[in-house]
Amino acid sequence: MHNKRDEGRLGYTRCARDPSGLSLTIAGLPLYKTFGKNKKIEFEFPGKTLQELINFLVRKFGFEVKKFLLDKNGDIDMDIRVLFNGATYLIENRMQASLSDGDTLLFKSPS
Repeated sequence: MHNKRDEGRLGYTRCARDPSGLSLTIAGLPLYKTFGKNKKIEFEFPGKTLQELINFLVRKFGFEVKKFLLDKNGDIDMDIRVLFNGATYLIENRMQASLSDGDTLLFKSPS
């Protein structure tokens, strides 16, 4: 567990713990201005699926997140690879993937 003083130095932001939500870490989104110039963010959100997370991010951070992540049908663009907990790439039914407290998601755009 990192303390508040470490946050800026480590390039991420933490949000207050919400006991009813999940604590997640996301990284890899090239949206530095949107995320306050952080490469990685940790936060709480009340959902349980990747779709609920994406909807939360779009509501919280706006159009830039939507434009980067979603295709015209509202699904995660197939060019975006989603690495789940550093071990598994989500491929099929990505939007319905279940999330648990402490999960880490890395979004990778095509090179």
